[in-house]
Amino acid sequence: MREYSKVIISSFLVILACLGLGRFAFGMILPNLQASLALSTTQVGFIGTANFIGYFAGIFFANHLYTKYSTYKLVFITLVLQAISMALMIAFNNYLIISFLYTFSGFFSAIANIAIMAHMANVIPKNIRGKALGLVVSGNGLAIIISGQITPFVEQFVSNAPWRISWLIFSIVLILIAFFSQPGIKKHTKHELPEMKVSSKKYFFIPSFWKISSLYMIFAFINSIYVTYAVKTVITQYHITSSLSGDFWALLGFTSIFSGFLFGMVADKVGAYKALIFVFILQTLAHFTLTINVDSYIIWFSAVMLGISVWCIPSLIILLTSIHFDVKRAAQIISLVTILFALCQAFGPVVAGYLHDITGSFFLIFLLTSLMALAATILSIIFSRQKIKQIH
Repeated sequence: MREYSKVIISSFLVILACLGLGRFAFGMILPNLQASLALSTTQVGFIGTANFIGYFAGIFFANHLYTKYSTYKLVFITLVLQAISMALMIAFNNYLIISFLYTFSGFFSAIANIAIMAHMANVIPKNIRGKALGLVVSGNGLAIIISGQITPFVEQFVSNAPWRISWLIFSIVLILIAFFSQPGIKKHTKHELPEMKVSSKKYFFIPSFWKISSLYMIFAFINSIYVTYAVKTVITQYHITSSLSGDFWALLGFTSIFSGFLFGMVADKVGAYKALIFVFILQTLAHFTLTINVDSYIIWFSAVMLGISVWCIPSLIILLTSIHFDVKRAAQIISLVTILFALCQAFGPVVAGYLHDITGSFFLIFLLTSLMALAATILSIIFSRQKIKQIH
């Protein structure tokens, strides 16, 4: 493990940057962005959706660019371009222009994410790959902690649209990581990625494919809503301060660090589908909690339930893919499932924003997401009782 420590640390930083600060930190700045620009919830939801659309588009370019350029060059260029697109967002007040720029941020984040994860899959030995990937994905959790502390701190000293300063700080961190991640990535040069034949239609007629996809699509939709609107919900519904909302976000980030390890061990013991039963029960509780208008202390329960169950889902989906399909088909299935995932998460924020503007609250939104999580729990129970026959 020590031999690969540099590439693990570098990959950890890349994930922290391209997804953690570039995507998940947006939920922390959203309340002030909306207030300072006088936007409706539908409009800020559109900004969030624009990022997910960019991510969706980036998936189709990632394979070609990865096979054409070395990993360290591709990661460096995409992180810098993502940082520039994020920094440019603070120069405008029009939400359509901001959305347009955030689309590019999502596009570059997809390429950086897929490139570094493919690099990890190629250079890390199988016997430590699970642990290594678990460490790398926890970069998202640390980024959430960082954004949860920096944003309220900036708001104490900046009165005029502090979201711009926070977002600029995150952009600068991306550029710094683009430089600091290079030595670790250059240390290992093995570079290959199976061709993504995403046009293959035969898998859409295989039940096993839809078992995996249905669970991942539900998670994509409800998770994109939670990470976009949870902070705004706890501020408006429970009337807490920006500082406390930052602590809420930081607690979610801290608990999420352990998600992959915890449920990875559970999956090894009882199976991936049974592990997902527990995961989606926690997700149901996390979302439903935000519909209950009681003491504000209940928000901490939601943060812990969501955090401890969030980052394990992608790894469990990949595990299910390897169980249902042989290794020759796995890469292609993962790419197809990821496209469906990206498509569903693109719809989440704008749908939720529209529902909020109609109803005037987040109650119906999180009631819907909790019911969807409950449906995923029931599906996991059903799938766990069915015999799995690997498709060759």
